[in-house]
Parts: sequence; C-alpha cells; structure tokens
Amino acid sequence: MSNTSNRVFAFIFFAIVLSLLLWMPMWTKINVGDAPGVIYSPPWIGFLVILFGLAYEIFRPSLNLKRDTNRKWILAGVFLFLIIITMIVVQEIWMPYKQGYSVFGMKSFEFPLGTSNILVWPQLLWDFLNVHFTDTTVLALLFGILFLTKSTPQASKSYKLILIGAVIFTAFLMFGHFAFLISGIDPTGGYYSRFTRMELLSQWWFQWDFWSELVILVGALWLLFKGKRPVVVAKPN
Repeated sequence: MSNTSNRVFAFIFFAIVLSLLLWMPMWTKINVGDAPGVIYSPPWIGFLVILFGLAYEIFRPSLNLKRDTNRKWILAGVFLFLIIITMIVVQEIWMPYKQGYSVFGMKSFEFPLGTSNILVWPQLLWDFLNVHFTDTTVLALLFGILFLTKSTPQASKSYKLILIGAVIFTAFLMFGHFAFLISGIDPTGGYYSRFTRMELLSQWWFQWDFWSELVILVGALWLLFKGKRPVVVAKPN
C-alpha cells in the first residue's frame, strides 16, 4: 500500500512539474516577451532534475510519507502552504475589490509581449495559469508536503534528486534576486527592469517568491547535508 501511495504522489507531481515546464515558455512570452535566453536559462535545469527524481520515485518508491512531528519541519511546511493560500486570497479575493476586476470577466493581453498581437482569455483561466500555476506555487506545494514527512535523502535516492533539483533552481533565482537588488543586473530578460529596486521589494509577488525560495533552499541544503534526526520521545519511568 505504501508503494502505491508513493507512486500516486510521484505521478501527480510528475504531471504537475511536466505541465509547468511546458507552460513556462508561454508564460515568459506573456510577461517578458520572446526571450529564449530566459525560457531556456540554467535555473530550469533544476526542474528537469526534480522531474527525473519524481520519475525515479514512480519506478522505485523510497519516500517515507509518514508525518514528521519535528516542529522545525512543521513550521517550514506550514509556511509554504501559507504562501500558496496568500497568493489565492490576494488574487481571487482581495483583487476583485479593485475597480474593473472580475474573476468571471475577460482578460486581453499581448502575445508575445511587445508585438501588439492581442489574445483574449477568461480571467479565471488567466489567473490560474499566469498567477497560480508558477514555479513558486509548484515548489511550495511539493515541499510543503515533503517537509512534513519523514523522508530523508539519505534513505531515498529519488528525494535526493528532487532536493538537488530544488537547490539548483532556487540558488540560481536567489543569485538573480541579489544581482538585481545590489548591482542592477536583471536576470529575467527585462521583467525586473520595469521596477526600481525599492519598487521591486514592495511587490507582494516578489516577497512570496523570495521567502518561499529561501525556505526551500535552506531546507533542501539542510536535508542533503544533515538529513532528519528521529524525534526521541522520552518514556515515562
């Protein structure tokens, strides 16, 4: 039964990650423009490694999906879930109160950006794909679950691959964040350059991207080098 649940878990996230990789070139054209250097940039190698790790788990299950009671990992997992909930609340509850916004309306946009070629989508589809179906939500959901389990890379090759992929992706992104904030170098092909440094720091999407990536990066490195120590429960005399 445990192997079945492992395979179902891995298959679901394999499909999610694969869909994200297929969607991101279009997301980049919508938000940045026709920029192959961004679409096929080195950070996405991390997601390919994650995808391989999930495929490995499907064929050779090794994750321990039992709930971890360690407070540190519970806080990390809950924090990542709160990031996802915040994104949903902001986009689907708070923003509808803004003038002219309706989740049931239509959204027009340039595709690719800067070409004057206009596409029209239902606002609900736009919100789901363009806001919720991103690297931030996928990673937060995946590691929000995995951090709450007893899985360790020392006992699971698939988890080790998943963590290595997460480190590659988040480390590149964190380097990009600091490169722009410190030196003004834009690693996004122009997406950050629309803002000053202080304006970028004030963007709510940047804040949840930054903090979720930091938690995942630190957690992944901790697990790769130290693993998880079993919680010792003192027995009564």
